[in-house]
Amino acid sequence: MSITTEVKLGAFVLATAFAFAFLILTFGEIPLFRPETKSYTVYFKDVGGLSKGAEVRVAGIRAGRVEEITLEEGRVKVLFSVEKKVKLFRDASATIGTLGLMGDKYLAIDPGSPESGELSEGSTLKASEGGADTDRLIRELTRTAESFREVALNLNRILEENRRNLRETLKNLNALTATLKQIAEENQENLRITLAQMAQLTEKLNRTLPEAIASIDRLADELNAIASENREDIRLLVANLRSISQDLKGDLPRLVENLNTLSENLNEVVKENRRDIRITVRNLTEITEKLKASSRRLDNILSKIESGEGTIGKLVTDDELYESVSKGAKLFGEAGEVITKTKIFVGFGGEVYTGGDAKGYMSLRIEPDKKTYYLLEVVGDSRGRVYTEQIVGGDEIVKKEFKPEFTLQIAKKFFVSDDKYFTIRAGLKESTGGIGFDFVPSERIKLYSDIWDTGRKDRPGEDNLKPLLQVGLQLRIKGPLYTRFGGDDLLNDKLRGAFVGAGLEFSEEYLKYLLGGLGLPFP
Repeated sequence: MSITTEVKLGAFVLATAFAFAFLILTFGEIPLFRPETKSYTVYFKDVGGLSKGAEVRVAGIRAGRVEEITLEEGRVKVLFSVEKKVKLFRDASATIGTLGLMGDKYLAIDPGSPESGELSEGSTLKASEGGADTDRLIRELTRTAESFREVALNLNRILEENRRNLRETLKNLNALTATLKQIAEENQENLRITLAQMAQLTEKLNRTLPEAIASIDRLADELNAIASENREDIRLLVANLRSISQDLKGDLPRLVENLNTLSENLNEVVKENRRDIRITVRNLTEITEKLKASSRRLDNILSKIESGEGTIGKLVTDDELYESVSKGAKLFGEAGEVITKTKIFVGFGGEVYTGGDAKGYMSLRIEPDKKTYYLLEVVGDSRGRVYTEQIVGGDEIVKKEFKPEFTLQIAKKFFVSDDKYFTIRAGLKESTGGIGFDFVPSERIKLYSDIWDTGRKDRPGEDNLKPLLQVGLQLRIKGPLYTRFGGDDLLNDKLRGAFVGAGLEFSEEYLKYLLGGLGLPFP
């Protein structure tokens, strides 16, 4: 059977279409329509994941591609091309950039200044920088997370080992506080009376002390005058004392005789009570022997302690054990100080967007110090994540995926004054990379903005979507209640809208108050 001309023409057209499609799928664009390019070379110590065919951007504008990457004498040689209409100058430099937080690598070119003169085609860029290594950053973050995990395990172990001692200490402190309070209450009136009497005494002393000192001065003057006026009488008094002394000399033998008589009487008393005295002496001897034995045992204990025997001896003489105990006590004290300073905030809320969509979230904010906090949120979004799915025949089906999204960010505060500060946040924002900025001019007002989801491809029919930018104002109404409103998706004209919402955020002290009022156990 002969093949008709129409069949041959159809086969030729079909083959041409397949070849055309192969070129598009292979090279991403039709080579015939590519603009003319010129090639340059740059050397790196490490390209950090840059691959052949990657984009080349000059001053942030896509202008070429990486043609070849080879290893040459311990350095990485990168051959790239840019469009001929793009001019590079002699002081141009190159570096390796990243699209988004975890995006693809591209070659970024700084074209340099026209004053240095145009760089000729095929030249090597003299000033170049190494690429950013995302893997290295991830490894450092992993090590940091492991360090935090070890600190948490050590803290948990310390708390478990000393839980009973802490409870007993707290119980004793509570008992001591109650006792002191009771003593103060029972003696409150006495203390008040004593303080009043002391105040009265001080007032009287301030009033009468100068008079008393003046009286003493006058008395001294009068005594001096009396001594001067009665000098002769004083001489007579001395003469009388001498006379009395002479009389005592005559009476002294009689006094000695009386003392001898007293001694004989005492001797007779001792003879009559000799048995009782012996029993008393024997008892004193036994007491003395017991004291000697106790002294010997005490000396033995002290010698063992000095030689390092027993638990107390080791604690006293072993420097390493002493240092270990000191370090453990210091570590426990530092851990307790961190726990005391750490503040925890728990919140939840919801937002309504233009078009009837809604979003709900629960948040946990941990502040280990005044300048840093960590934010964790679980978000449920009624808009879901939109994507397309191709089926047999080339048709596309638009689908939505609904699942929880997570926010995990670390924030740093920069204070302008005691109650006014800026905040920079970075990390995950609704399961994609993002950053945020806050300004808090007062305790009740917060201006905030977030930008996330770079390289978006979640809206079919919308090409070159820009990241999702949200700017809002949060007002605290009363206590934990607040409201917020603002603009959503501000960088995309067709998706731009507004939102309004409300929520509650409880501090750790507020939660303790609520749970305590409900009769629930709370540490």
